[in-house]
Amino acid sequence: MALEPDSRTPNAAPAENWWDNYDATYVTPEALAAVPEMPPVPPVTTFDHPKDNWTWTHCQNAHHKPAKEAPVPNREIVSEDNPLEVDVFYSMRSPYSYLALFRLAYLHSNYNVNVNIKVIFPIAVRTSDSAGSGGGSELAGRWYYYWYSIMDAPRTGLYEGIPFRYANPDPIVNDTWPPGASQAVAPMKAEPYISWLVRLAAAADLEGKTMEYCLAVSPLIWGARAPIGEWPLHVKGAVDGIGIDYDATIKDIQTNPEKYDAVWDKHQDEFQMTRQGGVPTMSFNGEPFFGQDRFNQFFWRLREPLMARPLRWPSSPGGE
Repeated sequence: MALEPDSRTPNAAPAENWWDNYDATYVTPEALAAVPEMPPVPPVTTFDHPKDNWTWTHCQNAHHKPAKEAPVPNREIVSEDNPLEVDVFYSMRSPYSYLALFRLAYLHSNYNVNVNIKVIFPIAVRTSDSAGSGGGSELAGRWYYYWYSIMDAPRTGLYEGIPFRYANPDPIVNDTWPPGASQAVAPMKAEPYISWLVRLAAAADLEGKTMEYCLAVSPLIWGARAPIGEWPLHVKGAVDGIGIDYDATIKDIQTNPEKYDAVWDKHQDEFQMTRQGGVPTMSFNGEPFFGQDRFNQFFWRLREPLMARPLRWPSSPGGE
């Protein structure tokens, strides 16, 4: 989403309080009205990574040994009663999280692997002044990537056979037009969508239904499962459809926001331990795999414990 197409020349700074005149093209008034009022959100910025994060402590090159050795491969028998546990850090605003979702669901459903999806706030609000000015985002430092993703995400959808359309409205209020202008991200007080989506995900997590929540809601945002500009109208039905009482949940979020904020806050602390910045990040034994395009390497890492045979085979009927 953007302001008027010619509102800024490349490299121009956004106007003060630009979000007050935000042009939510194609967003119906009914869709915006469907978003409930949310209590203020605690700070979500994450800049500092703990010194004992996985990437730093396991880093090695030709001259230095890692501070910690990689985990020993799991030799236990993986079964339904003894599944592997993996974490996936996920954003409702990330097209690439959505594009990885169906492979993750297949892994969860067809292998003895518990895929624990942990929804966090998107990088654009975690690396900007979420409480204040709504100026440029740290994401703008990756000057090449935003516009590359505009091209690449639909292409990835075609390649993977996944229905895809860019989100409208964008789950965060931001101004990126024209290409070359700094990315402006509105402060949290001017973000109607993202705290709603993240806190609903926290409610699903408390019910053990985060996978179901993502499968129900993410395709509305990114998969063209809702008419353009109208996905917020369908969130209530999606949440009710996975067995969570939407109205009761919203009322409880409004009354007890700290209960739900504790969930995403814990997830962001765990995410910091991978020393990654973006999502999806898949983690097995602490080892991070960043990006939907690393899914095959992630699965490759799981294959040895998934396919490991018992260390001793039972005796054959004939003797040995």
